[in-house]
Amino acid sequence: MIDKARMRADGRLGSYLLGHSPVDRALLGRLEMTTENFAALVLAHSDDASVLAALRERGFDEARVRRWSARFETTWKAYIPLWDLDEGYTKPSSSAMALALSALRIVEVPLMGLARRILKAP
Repeated sequence: MIDKARMRADGRLGSYLLGHSPVDRALLGRLEMTTENFAALVLAHSDDASVLAALRERGFDEARVRRWSARFETTWKAYIPLWDLDEGYTKPSSSAMALALSALRIVEVPLMGLARRILKAP
């Protein structure tokens, strides 16, 4: 989320959602922050370690966040391969999948823009 907050500030967010996704919402809830509070905190600090220090100074249930993080791969197991494919960390396993990914790319940015307008980030 830190990277997405910086990308949004730089106008490079593209199809990513900041605060709108179930993963972002879950983390923000555990941090007891809004999307805008989180983005402002990120922009006030130059690196990830400083952001974490500021979050700790602000206060949150770190044990709760760590438990959530430890369960992340299990909870989101079905989605992680899709995210890796979408972000280019893995390659499509077939020409049909490559074609589907190409079709998604055509509509992804407008669809996520619509999602941003319809879904309110916490």
